[in-house]
Amino acid sequence: MITLTDGATTKVGQLIASESEEGLALRVAVRPGGCSGFSYEMYFDTERAADDLEEAFGEVRVVVDPSRLNCLKVRPWTIRTA
Repeated sequence: MITLTDGATTKVGQLIASESEEGLALRVAVRPGGCSGFSYEMYFDTERAADDLEEAFGEVRVVVDPSRLNCLKVRPWTIRTA
């Protein structure tokens, strides 16, 4: 699936905490479109489909539609700050 670095997990956890909404997870979505044929999105979501893949990184949950998992190049994600 997807791996978050420690720094990414910390930052995403802070962003989720600032939303003040229960049950939020980071959803990674792949949609048709864009230069490479796909458009990638990340957003906070409370909805879960029965077949969603879900992975926990500490308190952070990452959710992906399993039919789109093969469209993702799996590697650690890093949040960079300026």
